[in-house]
Amino acid sequence: MRIHINITVNRAVKILLLYLFFVVVSGGLFAPIFAVFVTDFIPGATLKTVGFALGFYAIAKSVLQIPLARFLDKRKGERDDFYALMAGASVAVIYPFALLAISKAWHLYFLEAFVGFGDAALMSAYYSLFARHVDKGAEGFEWSLFSVGGLTISSAIGGAIGGVLGDLFGFRLLFLTSGIINFFVMFILFYIYPLLDGTRPVSLPPFTPIPKSPTTKH
Repeated sequence: MRIHINITVNRAVKILLLYLFFVVVSGGLFAPIFAVFVTDFIPGATLKTVGFALGFYAIAKSVLQIPLARFLDKRKGERDDFYALMAGASVAVIYPFALLAISKAWHLYFLEAFVGFGDAALMSAYYSLFARHVDKGAEGFEWSLFSVGGLTISSAIGGAIGGVLGDLFGFRLLFLTSGIINFFVMFILFYIYPLLDGTRPVSLPPFTPIPKSPTTKH
């Protein structure tokens, strides 16, 4: 008995998944050892500094993402989603390089808030585009690709590679590698632009013809 497995994903979803995979691998390079970097390289920094930094990130992302998502939903077309996506992707490029320049705790707090705003723009637009282009009848499969391939496996790969490279070559190489990956993978997103439909489909109730009156004259 032969078992045929047919895995097909439309081009827009492939582009979005490919981008997410690489950008999460990139972030995973230094995410597991981020606390070590902060406490070792920022004078006076402690684990409390790391906690506050993550708090600034979470607050900034939370404050912006939901209102921005609502704004994007109300706008016609997908061009606005694309511009927000590119803005967030640009912040993802800047972030690893900026980590090389910080020397004080407040630098870190400011940078984490900045990247929180960037991730809010990136993910609110990403979710909108992904949900719109997911193949009908394959929603569970493609969202699982998003979860497993885009978030889980990519994080594991990034963390494993980052741990080895960080141990051998230090943090500087990790940040440079992460920034370079984010820069080049950002250009993948330009391939989705021609696939945007320009207008959002409007969900209308089923059409029911108005019955003609029996007294109507033709």
